[in-house]
Amino acid sequence: MNIDWNSLVSVATAVGVLIAAFQLRTSSKIAQSEFEDSIDQQYRALARGIPVDALIGKSVSNDKKEMTRELIYNYLDLCNEQIFLRRKKRIRKDTWVDWCAGIESNLAKLEFEEVWSEVKKEAPQTFTFLERLEKDRFKGDPTKWK
Repeated sequence: MNIDWNSLVSVATAVGVLIAAFQLRTSSKIAQSEFEDSIDQQYRALARGIPVDALIGKSVSNDKKEMTRELIYNYLDLCNEQIFLRRKKRIRKDTWVDWCAGIESNLAKLEFEEVWSEVKKEAPQTFTFLERLEKDRFKGDPTKWK
């Protein structure tokens, strides 16, 4: 039996390249998931400080108003960053769809809506990406904005 060593080496090289490409793609997906998870962790850390009443759409007691207001402002900043990251295609579409729905839901809650309205009135253009998303009624994809 006569073996064509050149063909065998070529096949082995091609298999090696395919395996390397698969590993690279897998590593990229893992890194993407870890990055998105780190943003989720930031949200959870903020949400832990926000009173439950605010998170379920109720008004918070006066003694918690200022703290809640500060945390919600920080939440708005995080939302703006999430939108920016999606615009730069650093966030996957399926993750973006979930985040966008969460942003829309939270901004409809009483305390969130009050702080968001105040920011838009007192400091317009502070969170331009969030303003744009709201203007698009939370339907647009920031990767497609002009």
